[in-house]
Amino acid sequence: MKFKTWVIAGSILTFSIGSVSAADSSSSFKVMLGTKSLDAEWGKDDSMDTVGFLYSYFPSASPVGLAVDVYGSGNESGSSVKTETSTGEVNLGVRFKAPELAGAISPYVGGGVSFVTAELETNNSGSKTTYDDTGVGYWVGGGVDYSFAQRWTLGVDVRYTSVDVTLNGQERDAGGTGFGATLGYEF
Repeated sequence: MKFKTWVIAGSILTFSIGSVSAADSSSSFKVMLGTKSLDAEWGKDDSMDTVGFLYSYFPSASPVGLAVDVYGSGNESGSSVKTETSTGEVNLGVRFKAPELAGAISPYVGGGVSFVTAELETNNSGSKTTYDDTGVGYWVGGGVDYSFAQRWTLGVDVRYTSVDVTLNGQERDAGGTGFGATLGYEF
């Protein structure tokens, strides 16, 4: 499955970048749980559950750093005709982290290129039909982190991705709007 390849590649890139960090740099790694809403053209499959991994690397205490984010989203619907929809994203770009407010709140914004794979599978009485495609587009996003303990954060993350794919002869935007809660560690 293409999504697994994207997740593995994104994870290797994320941890490779983290291992070459300089002593005066900072990094953060977050786990995100949330939802993703696709455009109306997806019909009943436009809302998905999402899990994500967000990595940021800020060289030499700079407020602008590198962002590497990996997301997996999916939805299952129907009873007699079952439909499974999934998307996987690897988002590469830059992230700007504003100075801390009140000593514990850190807003951030970012954007860059998004690599997406999408899959639509229908199962009608044991007969499966699968459509998949990949595409390249863009992402923008932001959020707020709250430092609740030394090096640990809780936060919210919002993003918008736009990537066109073709499934079953129909062009669709496999991006959409994502929202989630994060738990992060800064090192």
